Amino acid sequence: MCGRYVNSLDIDEVLEAFQAIKESYDARIPPSYNIAPTQLAPVVVGPLDTAPERRLVTARWGLVPSWAKDPSIGNRLFNARSETAAEKPSFRSAFAKRRCLVPANGYYEWQKRETGKQPYFIHPADDGVLAFAGLWETWGQGEERVASFSILTTAARGDLARIHDRQPVMLRPDERDAWMDADATREDLLAVIASPEPAMVARPVGAAVGNVRNNGPELIEEVADPGA
Repeated sequence: MCGRYVNSLDIDEVLEAFQAIKESYDARIPPSYNIAPTQLAPVVVGPLDTAPERRLVTARWGLVPSWAKDPSIGNRLFNARSETAAEKPSFRSAFAKRRCLVPANGYYEWQKRETGKQPYFIHPADDGVLAFAGLWETWGQGEERVASFSILTTAARGDLARIHDRQPVMLRPDERDAWMDADATREDLLAVIASPEPAMVARPVGAAVGNVRNNGPELIEEVADPGA
């Protein structure tokens, strides 16, 4: 799963990396080293008929389906299993029509040990801009509108499997266009999900990341691994 991630990227860096324009992006939201479900974060969504470029928007982490009675359902829909997202009522419409890219520096995962849980910061080996494969929706009743998103997950691969059995779907730059292709078939999308992710590295970090109120670059600093 992916329950915390980092986005401290410069906004211009994001726009360039994803070939997007700012639309309803809220610049008052600061960079974060500890993004958690229900918080707002930038995501890249597809173009409109009136605006052919991809758009950077601000959305709530935790997808709220258009048919939901209230947005609280999103509190538990922050991840979508890639194996079932195309069929699940909560995700199937977004999987077919509203895919997005979630910019990040990396994410946190906790390894279970006899002595407790050890957090790791997992990030691209080249420290480049990371893109999670995401789904997004707009929910609304009356004048209230909520843009929301979910991050797709898949079975952990390679060395990441020693930390946790799930990982986010992470897209290489050459796969991002395929994920966002409005004409992509289900088979095309499943092939993108199955493609190798960028080279990733994991480093042990301190327990402070477990408290969502903690937020700063010190959270991603490497610590001595007591289990090494």
